Amino acid sequence: MIHSAVLVRPPRRDSDDNIQAVYTEEQALEGLIRIRCHHFLFVTLRCTDIRRLYDVFATVKHLACVGSLEQLYAFDYRSDTADDAKAVEYDAHAEFRRMGVGVAGSVGQHWRVSEINREFQLCATYPPVVAVPARISDTTLTYAARYRSKARLPVLSYLHPNGASMTRSSQPMVGLKQARSVQDEKLVEAIVATSEPTGIVPRFRNERNNIIIDARPTTNAVVNRAIGAGSENMDHYRQCRKVYLGIDNIHVMRDALNRLADAAVDAADVSATASDLGHAEPAGMMARIQSSRSSWLSHLQNILVGVKTIVEAIDAGHHVLVHCSDGWDRTAQLTSLAQLCLDPYYRTIEGFAVLVEKEWVSFGHQFTLRNGHLGHPDRFTVVRAGRKRVPEHSEDIEDIDRDVGETESADDGAQTGSSIFGRFATRAFRGVQSRISSAIQTASDNLDDIDYTDTFFAEYPELHPDYVRPVDPSTGTNAQQKRGFRLGRTKHDRETSPVFQQFLDCVYQLWVQHPTMFEFNERFLLDLFYHGHAAQFGTFLGNNMQERTAIQMQERTQRVWSVVGHDPQLYRNAVYLGDEAKREQRVILPEPRFVQYWSAMFSCHDPAFAKCTEPATRDELTVETNSNYPTVRTDPDELAVKPTNLTDSDLALSSNVWSLDA
Repeated sequence: MIHSAVLVRPPRRDSDDNIQAVYTEEQALEGLIRIRCHHFLFVTLRCTDIRRLYDVFATVKHLACVGSLEQLYAFDYRSDTADDAKAVEYDAHAEFRRMGVGVAGSVGQHWRVSEINREFQLCATYPPVVAVPARISDTTLTYAARYRSKARLPVLSYLHPNGASMTRSSQPMVGLKQARSVQDEKLVEAIVATSEPTGIVPRFRNERNNIIIDARPTTNAVVNRAIGAGSENMDHYRQCRKVYLGIDNIHVMRDALNRLADAAVDAADVSATASDLGHAEPAGMMARIQSSRSSWLSHLQNILVGVKTIVEAIDAGHHVLVHCSDGWDRTAQLTSLAQLCLDPYYRTIEGFAVLVEKEWVSFGHQFTLRNGHLGHPDRFTVVRAGRKRVPEHSEDIEDIDRDVGETESADDGAQTGSSIFGRFATRAFRGVQSRISSAIQTASDNLDDIDYTDTFFAEYPELHPDYVRPVDPSTGTNAQQKRGFRLGRTKHDRETSPVFQQFLDCVYQLWVQHPTMFEFNERFLLDLFYHGHAAQFGTFLGNNMQERTAIQMQERTQRVWSVVGHDPQLYRNAVYLGDEAKREQRVILPEPRFVQYWSAMFSCHDPAFAKCTEPATRDELTVETNSNYPTVRTDPDELAVKPTNLTDSDLALSSNVWSLDA
């Protein structure tokens, strides 16, 4: 659960100061450890014995950064309360039958189930069983896969009762030479034809009602041509039109979450400083987050806009193909959220488990990379305590509050290049310039800490900035790695991103907008968010099915759904309409304009945050439905609500910032 940690060593006493120096109790308390957890718990540790503080930090880093999945807690965890016998079982064949795939006389009669990927030979990141148009042979699938990034060819994700389908894939390998694939074009044409009575599209039909969704910003899609990828040339895809959604990549999302987390902990620090000085409380958490410019809600809105586009198209009987770059991040968000809106089955506890297993686990979302389960040594840093001026007046604290986020360029929207490549180059140059400036400033600030003669690093070599876990000399190929040191950041640190967390946040927004349409409650989503990082169960470990199969993940670990099966009432929504909801309104639509911070997930209790609420009982509600979604009103007074807090196991946290002194 540990995201990162910083060891702040006491200020340097003199030129001969080293680890053997003796500190008074007061001096030792200037040193501390700051820990940030993935579930937004922030802990500060202080100790009167500075050597014990160093030992604690070294131990935390050693336990948080492991070498393989099999070293994680899930492979040792066994619980009497988790009942695997009651866990939801995902069966791909059963799910396809439920949708009507391959059933004669049904909307899925022109689809078939293919086991071409049973040994993961076609695509290493796809499930063993996929559904494709019946008139497309496995040979054609093999050639079509060569045209898609990572061989992730278009396959069925969801089949609607009206015959419209939602398929998913990765980006095509178009390149600068505008390459094309006849097999890929035939596959997409066959997908469009599955809703025709004969399974064949009439030759002279020219409507372009079906949609190819490219989740990326247009600039990103076009620039990818330089590396041999890109986006479809719509001249070759009959009866389809393309829509770009403009959803940013994993790096932008990671930066947005980090800004939000930094704003949260900064607000707590400023509040504590003001309290210690006896001054009035400064601006609250919401003001901090707004000034941080994290754009977290804007990203959620962009995703929900895309989901609404997909849902409206499929509900109207049109086919939709969804992809981003590799088809395992933004694509998974869009397809799973769209199915949640289209099919009431996925809004049940069992159905939601099937949805996650299908769209995220089996289709190769990289949980280990995105959630950072193996830990990142680069996030465990050692610095010297700085002699920063402590604000002496509450006005100074308020100035600090106003200055947060002011370092960004005020002219971010300005574009100097006239072409799309010029605009991209300008943006890329600014990004590189910013990174270089940040690196130089960081190196300058910590110049005294990277001291190879410091006996601190001699005694704690694993805490050195350039240290990595040594590898076996008989298998290692890198001389630097054999010595236990390296230069530069690890690739895995750049691959982390809150993709699944963002999906859960979007589900929460739908849950708030349609409170009677979901069988599960808020705690269900919170527990999934927690276990996505806790590595307690094997469900959210591994990067694809091939990797999970190789280490026998299913046999050696317990599943998170076993917790749900043990006590389903704990996660049941009291106001769920059940079969009544399915009869009255099968399809729901997201409302992107009305999103709010999910206070329970961020463990924030600032009054400015939208309250995390849950209706007490269904009897207190009267429900009205309209063409979009039901609205819940109270009769006659305002509905009584009860706040819910994020739980760490069974312990309810009263605050997301802890400070411990030893």
